[in-house]
Amino acid sequence: MKRILLIALIALVASTVAQAQQFKVTTRVTQLTFDEREPERTLSRSLTLFHAGRVYDWIPSVGEITVVDPARDRFIVFCSRKRIGAQVPFEEVTRMLGTARDETSNWVSRMIESGKPKSTRIAEPLKFQLSPKFEKTFDLASKTLTLKSPRLSYIVDCQQVESSELLDAYLEYADQAARLNYVLYPDTLYPDPRLALNDVLRKQKQLPSRVQLKVDFDQPLRLQAEHRFSWQLSTYDRRYLNQWQRQMDGPEIEWVSFREYHRRVIVQKNVQAKK
Repeated sequence: MKRILLIALIALVASTVAQAQQFKVTTRVTQLTFDEREPERTLSRSLTLFHAGRVYDWIPSVGEITVVDPARDRFIVFCSRKRIGAQVPFEEVTRMLGTARDETSNWVSRMIESGKPKSTRIAEPLKFQLSPKFEKTFDLASKTLTLKSPRLSYIVDCQQVESSELLDAYLEYADQAARLNYVLYPDTLYPDPRLALNDVLRKQKQLPSRVQLKVDFDQPLRLQAEHRFSWQLSTYDRRYLNQWQRQMDGPEIEWVSFREYHRRVIVQKNVQAKK
């Protein structure tokens, strides 16, 4: 009888946690200009739905859906327009990141050891990304978190959330997204700076409502991500979930290896963009 009661209690707690994690985030990423007279440029918009232990991230402009599935330790990524998808275990992404780290670290060491000013100038930003160190400040009154370094900085407008489960769910997703994005798009920043930011947010128990990234490498860059959190899923959100699940379960998606997906979707898209 005690065992039955214990199992029932565990099931109740698990159900409560799953329900608590049903929320959504809409995100707009813009490129900020260095001239105030020039308008900012919207780079992407996305909808991220947290439901039943999974996270579904949808970028409408490219028709790509990424699913983070912790229960099965995997990512699912598919493009509804091209009707192609792939599944990749978390450990495979970790392995690919490790390989990239080793190769980059060896290359950086060779460039710095060469003693050539140009080689050192190119290598230093990569060295920082592999082992970022920030000066951290948090203004409690304005809820502004700042992570500063000479070449890469974050300014984050924060918001507090009462539920630690919601905070943990979002920041765990943000960690996983940073890792997968680098594997999908190797020309982006290495994930460690963003992982460092997420760790500080955990310690401060804050969610990011606006993140400004300032990069001063060879080509200075200013990006801003605005996040809007909603703690309930709408009817339209649930329709999207049902639609994506039908696509994943149905015959219309061609499932290929992660390498093949990258070649046929990401590489081809980059080639077309350069034409």
